[in-house]
Amino acid sequence: MARFFSVIDLFRGARMGNIFRSSRCAWGWGAVSLLLPLALTGCGENESMVFAPSCPEMHIPAEVADYYNYSAKGPSFDHLVTHASLTALNGDCLAQGKKDLRTRLAVRMIVRRGPAATSGKVSLPWFVVVVHNDKIVGKHVFAQDVTFPAGQDTVAVDTRLVTVDLPIKPTTVENDYRFEVGFQLNHTQLAYNREHNITATFLSK
Repeated sequence: MARFFSVIDLFRGARMGNIFRSSRCAWGWGAVSLLLPLALTGCGENESMVFAPSCPEMHIPAEVADYYNYSAKGPSFDHLVTHASLTALNGDCLAQGKKDLRTRLAVRMIVRRGPAATSGKVSLPWFVVVVHNDKIVGKHVFAQDVTFPAGQDTVAVDTRLVTVDLPIKPTTVENDYRFEVGFQLNHTQLAYNREHNITATFLSK
């Protein structure tokens, strides 16, 4: 059975950027609700007869599914600068030759500007951790820039497309890879989520 890591484990995961690629290519969102875990779909059909491993599963720890940023005056609604929530995820995978599995993923988030906000822009850090055989083998942190249109305090944002290439043996069906995804929080933000029993706002089935 897969072991779910503590948030501290995920934050300390080694950054192995060589297995990550990213681009700002257009991303088509379907009506996909976030599942825990979620099996990505869309493996390439052309290679299916000789190389068709299962797609990696996804897990988003509830503790890192929400991002709260308060001013120095303290954690209250009047002092809220930004609140963001991971709300949906989309992705697919396909064979790259006979020894690699290419997985593409993007996250949708709802971002709200609080009463204490002094700018119409915010940068939100989020991460993808790659787990193989219950060991963290890679991590990368991304920054999602958000600009609020004039007169609008809530926006839905799709992150840029992230591509992860995984080495898979040609005979492999179950690939034993899993992705952990969440906001990269500081100690204060993580403690706030834990102390207030923050419940993730994404949908699960």
